[in-house]
Amino acid sequence: MRLDKILATRGGYSRKEVSKMIRRGRVLVDGERCKEPKTHFEEEVRLEVDGFEIDPSYPLYMYHKPMGMVTTTVDSWGRECVGDILPVHYHIVGRLDKETHGLLLFSRDGQLTQHLLHPKRAIEREYIATVAGEPTEALIEKLAEGIETSVGLAKGKVLSIEGDKVRVVMTEGRNRIVRRMLHNAGHSVIDLYRVRFGPFLLEDLEEGTRKAITNKDLEQLGLRK
Repeated sequence: MRLDKILATRGGYSRKEVSKMIRRGRVLVDGERCKEPKTHFEEEVRLEVDGFEIDPSYPLYMYHKPMGMVTTTVDSWGRECVGDILPVHYHIVGRLDKETHGLLLFSRDGQLTQHLLHPKRAIEREYIATVAGEPTEALIEKLAEGIETSVGLAKGKVLSIEGDKVRVVMTEGRNRIVRRMLHNAGHSVIDLYRVRFGPFLLEDLEEGTRKAITNKDLEQLGLRK
């Protein structure tokens, strides 16, 4: 496979970015510098960019984001942000607002990222929302029909209502959309916790820790051939 394609797939870079990296001598292949993007290598070849190995074994990480952490790579205000702990050459998949905690994904595989985020695939995101008021089963129908918000119509599938906790599934990731939708349905969100993104479950992953997802894991989940 061409070097530029291998690196783009592993690192989540665009082909244009990869071509520049290679031509500028920033990429080592099995310890040797290669400046020609079209050179062919085996897919599992050892790659380094700026001295950091791009390990093909872990294309994805699950991360339990704490409340209060900003989901950006850098923060001009000096606040704690995801970029402080983001592995080199990975990018964030599926953002959460500062007050929301739970599952984030870190990817370096551009094709996988596109698969997970493409609107046409309608990948599910599951949340547990603690809300104000006393939600009833009427909320199930309201969210299924759709709630108008300042960023457009939002629909959600309610899986359960237990006291003030509403378990809801969304298939989109617009900014603060769960909070906007529930607020406009009459139940402001007190706490919001994402427990699933597509086939990836947060389960008992401790807050502030991450878990590596291997290519074999992705194959078992149907995300690799």
